[in-house]
Amino acid sequence: MMTKTDKGIRTGDRLSVLLWHGLPIAGLIIWGALCVTNNLWYDEAYSASMVSQSFRRLLYITAVDDHSPFYYMLLKLFFMLFGGGTRFWSLKLMSLLFMEGYLLLGKYYVDRLFGRQTSVYFMLFSLLMPIMSVQAGNVRMYAAALFFLTLTGLCAYDIWLEETGRKWIGFCGAGICTVYCHTFAMIQTFFLYLLFLAALILAGRRKQVKRFFLCGGIVAAAFSPWLAVTCRQMILRMRYDSGSSSEMANLYSLMDYCKEWFSAMETPIGCVVVLGLGICLVLCYLAVDWTRESRNFAPAVGMAALGLTFLAGGLISAWVNNCFMGRYAFPGMGFFLLFYAVGMSRIRRRRGKAAVLAVMGICFLLQYRSELALEYDRGLDTYEAFWEEQVTEQDVMIGPYTHTIFLNVYHPDLQYYLYGYKLYSLPFSNTEAYTDPAQLSGVEGNIWYVTFAGDEPDNMAEFYDYEEAVSFRYMYYDFVIFRLTRREGI
Repeated sequence: MMTKTDKGIRTGDRLSVLLWHGLPIAGLIIWGALCVTNNLWYDEAYSASMVSQSFRRLLYITAVDDHSPFYYMLLKLFFMLFGGGTRFWSLKLMSLLFMEGYLLLGKYYVDRLFGRQTSVYFMLFSLLMPIMSVQAGNVRMYAAALFFLTLTGLCAYDIWLEETGRKWIGFCGAGICTVYCHTFAMIQTFFLYLLFLAALILAGRRKQVKRFFLCGGIVAAAFSPWLAVTCRQMILRMRYDSGSSSEMANLYSLMDYCKEWFSAMETPIGCVVVLGLGICLVLCYLAVDWTRESRNFAPAVGMAALGLTFLAGGLISAWVNNCFMGRYAFPGMGFFLLFYAVGMSRIRRRRGKAAVLAVMGICFLLQYRSELALEYDRGLDTYEAFWEEQVTEQDVMIGPYTHTIFLNVYHPDLQYYLYGYKLYSLPFSNTEAYTDPAQLSGVEGNIWYVTFAGDEPDNMAEFYDYEEAVSFRYMYYDFVIFRLTRREGI
């Protein structure tokens, strides 16, 4: 005869199996809804412009900017596979595939290393954490870095449990891909490697230490062609405006980091940030308790690598130059959520688990609603309607900032001008610097000036009259476009 306790266990097992199979599918649906639109913000438009470059030009731009070419080359190949053009949902799809791959790591690899319960919580928290929805469809390198760094960490722990040549190869390959994704992903990998090495030495595993150095040497050799470029980029970034107190990070910057981790930097929701911080304190405390009781320090090592990266970025920003943002630590989110998962397993009562999940669910729903509103914003439709009704092939557009010019990705055949200086690393191929009124002397069509709401084309007033043609809100920005008319007698 089945007792009430046995029935509860059986029900719990069934729910666990259902979640284990269903959460990756849920991720595909939830995140996929954010990846089927054509809306891009500035950083995403930068990526969209990069894939329109030749491979040689792409390599040059990444060498003089703050990125490595690995992600953009993958993105360009993926974009070519989908036919290119201005169908930018295909760019978002690559981020979605990496995010889905990350969930599958949680489903299979975390399950094998830490058990089914931890695997389910890992995937569940990955879906409920607001920043995951923010980055899931973002046309940037963070989703790829998340996948490769999580794989690197799981391979390290797998080797610790029982090493094989195949595991070392996986650890090495994932490490190479991670260091090439993003500068702070490289820094995070470096800390992870140091902590793993320390663990091997303390455990007296001499053979594994030798294999570790072989693996580390291969990763270092593979990254060496880009190491000098990365060091130069970091030095230039740290020196930029060095010593300016207005550029240094402070306590408000720390709050910005919290906004980005527990909500979203551009569209933060106060209660989501506060509730997220509260849940973080509770689950991290429980995770430390789990580590102490189980004597399994693997999740803590991952958190230490993440924490050291966050500390290094924060200190550089506070004392040298404000060059660190919360999203730069995002590749280590897998370590963070694994810590959440083992902490959650310490809660025995159903009411406690339900309370944590309810708070996480509320935070997710509030932020997800905000992200859906952005992705399905109708501002782009207003811009496209204006384009079809008033803009011709002979027209040109001028903008005072790069963040107003990024709309050029939707109409790459039109000539755009950036008022004043144009960075040599700016990938927008249909954009030139506007420095002389004579550049517009041969324009047969209209001259448009696109800027943010509240700004006017005063810098053009010496030669042109202007009137507002259209205004609209798109993604994080309020735009206004003016029609410029050459003054009589000039």
